This record gives sequence, C-alpha cells and structure tokens, in this order.
Amino acid sequence: MSIDDHHLHTHRILEQLQACDSISQRSLSRDLGIALGLANRLLRRMVKCGWVEVVRQSPNRVRYVTTAAGIEQAAIMSCDYFEDAVGRYREMRGRIAESLRLVSGDWPVGAPEANREKRVVFYGTGEVAEIAFVSLQESDLRLVGVVDQRSSGRFFGLPVRPVECLTTTALDGVPFDRLIVTSFDGTRRLPAQLAARGFLRERVGWL
Repeated sequence: MSIDDHHLHTHRILEQLQACDSISQRSLSRDLGIALGLANRLLRRMVKCGWVEVVRQSPNRVRYVTTAAGIEQAAIMSCDYFEDAVGRYREMRGRIAESLRLVSGDWPVGAPEANREKRVVFYGTGEVAEIAFVSLQESDLRLVGVVDQRSSGRFFGLPVRPVECLTTTALDGVPFDRLIVTSFDGTRRLPAQLAARGFLRERVGWL
C-alpha cells in the first residue's frame, strides 16, 4: 500500500498526542512542518472519527486527548507505515542490485582489468549507499573505498575520504576500476564535475 502525506501526518499527530496531550495546534503545525490550517483540518477529522476528544480547559484553551480508538488506529497506521517502508526498501534494493549487475556486466573483456577482481569505489554515503552495500554482497564487485563531499568517519569499516583524495584510478592511493555514484545529492552537477576531474563516462556507474 502507498502511504500519502495526510496519512503520515495523522499518524504523527496521534503519536505526539499519546506522548503529550497538552500540545497545541500551533506546536503540531511547527513540529510536523505543515500549515496551521492543515493541522486544524486533520485534528477535526480525527475528532469526527472518534480518535481524539477535545477537552475544554478554559474559554480560550482546549486539550486534545487520544481515545482508545485513536490508540488502536495509531497502531494500525504504524503497521501500514512499516509495510510501506519495507515495500519501498525492497523495490529500491531490487533497482540498485540491477544497476550493480549492469556495472559488472559492462566490465571490459580482454583488458588488463578484466583479469583481476572488480574493484569499485562508492561516491556518497547515506541510506542509498547502505542499500547499495547490502546489494553489493550478492555481486562479484568489491568495494575498496568510499568518497563523500560532506561526510567523514567510516562506512562499513572503510574510511570515508574527501573528494580531494580521488583520482581517476585511485582513492587515497588505493587503485580501483569503477566509481559508483551512491547518492542522489547533486547528481545534476556531478557528471560535469567528474568529467572535469578526467573521469570517462564508462568508468562511472549510476544507481
């Protein structure tokens, strides 16, 4: 099932009201990053559905209380959310695995690099790179380095190097054969940036 924005906002509101029932519409709007009018409409809908009760504390102040039906609905929405997230993860992992198969399948035949292990470097860290790393375990590609413009530290045991350490054939002195872009950030600018650094199109893989 596909989860729309209103479904997600409703779920988050129910969760926040369970944690603290003294939250105002304005604070919900701010915390969820939605318009105050939308927060008001969602709350009115939840009251109509019986998930939330309005308790008036003073002429100008009300308190929103999650009902038993609201708690049950929040649990159902949590299941829907995780089911949707798992489905999206599986879809993305399948697409990334196919992209890695294409990189492996395009390896040159007869060239010196065809007779040794298929050494690759990831360009980018984050969720996409993590899924790519999992998918990589089912391929014949070997990850020998990771480069990122913004991040540092380690990525599955490998040190994350800055872009300045990257050449067309090595990352911080470690040789590799293909650069695989594992980030969607700045992908419109990245082809030109890589070309300026001397990368040939056939040496770069895109997920």
